[in-house]
Amino acid sequence: MGKKEKLHDAGGKKIMHPADAVRRQAKKRKLEKTKQERADNFERKMLGTSPEEVEHEIRALKFDHERKRAAKIEVTKHAQDRLTRLEANYKRLKETIQEKHEKRQAEPKSSLHVNFEELKIHRKSSIFYHPINNPYGAPPNGQTLMYRHPDGSVKREPPPLAQEDAAPAAPGFDGPNPDSGSGESEDGASDKGEAKEEDDDDDDDDDMEPMLPSSLPGGMQIGSA
Repeated sequence: MGKKEKLHDAGGKKIMHPADAVRRQAKKRKLEKTKQERADNFERKMLGTSPEEVEHEIRALKFDHERKRAAKIEVTKHAQDRLTRLEANYKRLKETIQEKHEKRQAEPKSSLHVNFEELKIHRKSSIFYHPINNPYGAPPNGQTLMYRHPDGSVKREPPPLAQEDAAPAAPGFDGPNPDSGSGESEDGASDKGEAKEEDDDDDDDDDMEPMLPSSLPGGMQIGSA
């Protein structure tokens, strides 16, 4: 196979073939387009987060870099570039990120949106609450979270805390009978005292706030609603 012919100008200087020049320009334009698309995607993702999330990631990256340097572990160029890009873009877009975050917070929430801070307080009033199968009271995938109210109604809004704390007495229970239990033995009283302590322990365990899962029943990830 013969060698590729080289072109020279009138002065004898080597010049590029016109077809090679066209291909090189096309490759350059493609690289510039890809670079701009990546920058736009990075900026779009930053505008979709809150200032606290961006600041948290910057602090986490700095801490990780310091830890690696202290342990004499090399920090990759990708990690250094990401930290530099985060800091530069956050400094430039901080006000815009804050404005868009406040605007998203002010928008009406979807009927499937779950406020987990609210749910942690009113979890026992959720219609989906179960002390064993669903101790956090989260709704299954695709269903709206509803709360039971003391008047027997079911509403989207949680019940008032004052009414929720005042739990109604069990049906058919009118309180202790003053005429009974006067002649019990000491052993019987001791057994009742131990049983009462166990019941108190069970109540304390039931009142403890359960750990929220990473996903809802049905496979929906938290925060995807």
